[in-house]
Amino acid sequence: MPKQSGNGLAMRAGAILEALACRFDIHLRVLPVAGLPDSPSDFVRRLTISVEVLDLVKNLDPLFGLIDRVSDPDERHRARLAYPKPHLSRFCHSGLALDLLAAGRRLDVAGLHVMRLYLAALAEPFLRQSSEARACVIDLDDDDSKTYERLAYLQSKLGKDDAGEEAAAESRKFAALGNLYIPRFDRVLVSSEVDSQRMVKRFPNAQIEVVPNCYPLTEAAVSPASLASGPLRLLFVGSFGYFPNVDAALYLCGEVLPALRELTRREIVVDLVGTGDASPLRAVLRCPEVRVHGFVEDLSSVYANTDVVVVPLRVGGGTRIKILEAFSHRVPVVTTTLGIEGLDAVDGEHVLCADDAQSFARSCLSLKENGELSVRLVECAYQLLNQRYTQREVSSAVMRAWEAALGNRAVRPIQSRR
Repeated sequence: MPKQSGNGLAMRAGAILEALACRFDIHLRVLPVAGLPDSPSDFVRRLTISVEVLDLVKNLDPLFGLIDRVSDPDERHRARLAYPKPHLSRFCHSGLALDLLAAGRRLDVAGLHVMRLYLAALAEPFLRQSSEARACVIDLDDDDSKTYERLAYLQSKLGKDDAGEEAAAESRKFAALGNLYIPRFDRVLVSSEVDSQRMVKRFPNAQIEVVPNCYPLTEAAVSPASLASGPLRLLFVGSFGYFPNVDAALYLCGEVLPALRELTRREIVVDLVGTGDASPLRAVLRCPEVRVHGFVEDLSSVYANTDVVVVPLRVGGGTRIKILEAFSHRVPVVTTTLGIEGLDAVDGEHVLCADDAQSFARSCLSLKENGELSVRLVECAYQLLNQRYTQREVSSAVMRAWEAALGNRAVRPIQSRR
């Protein structure tokens, strides 16, 4: 469900919805494969003509349903590896795709906008139509095949062989799905130039457009006088239902935190904030410096009591909205090189980058002890956010893509709804 806050997937969907609603009447259909089947908020209802949350049970692929009923865990594991579609595509039933086409005809829609590659099969009946019918745009957000390839490498490195095997299989399935669908869409959206370049290499005939992620500007202000005193307060924000975030939190507490203890006698406080099952983090709960929080409705006070936002990601894809969020709240960021991949942030100008635990720890401590450096980073980061990663930029990029996708099709002119 599109949202204005929460996890990155929901926030990107919210930004895209807001952009589309500036010019189109939107009929929103949500297949809740990620997260709970939430009811639409006032934000969603304001931007849409109709909203329907589709039934997962009704649309589960019968083949996957059989696999799920296999009692032997080893056989079930092998069957899941052999399942031809990505795991998140298991609800893209052909019957649902035809229902969407029928709804599109009934509503006389100008086109179909699909969020994420794993839902691409739902566009199949639309894509089979004449090129003069309805425009079709897909937002990949990131390169799923690459993300799962990285995940497979990390899982194997951590000794999680089954999980690594599953991630490698997902990478191959996403690559096959991309080969089947990406060239057929009128426009293909990604969140960064990095992913755009990868897609262009793989699909030279596809029409790739960059639509950045965004985060609203806040009125937060940093207080240089408070930076050098008191404990070193670190904050990590992310959904703990997502393995890359769990791994980042475990790396932070298991490797970076011990390195910090060796560097300083200063008190250290680590706050881990996010939704999802925190049980994989039980090992870090034994650390007296670590506090694990659940969902926090308003993060403003959390950011206001933080010295450094840490993003120690070792695997992932797309661009990190959590970094843009820190930019907005004017809190300095220490991240890995992977953490800022796809963003126009520069090490030493907008963030500090470190790819080993000792360097990461030194960078965090330097921001606590060097108020001038901290202030300079947050002000440059805030300017970057204002220039490149606002709803204004998203809306402009989405409209360029859709105007190009519609081309000369015989549809009603695009007229502003606002």
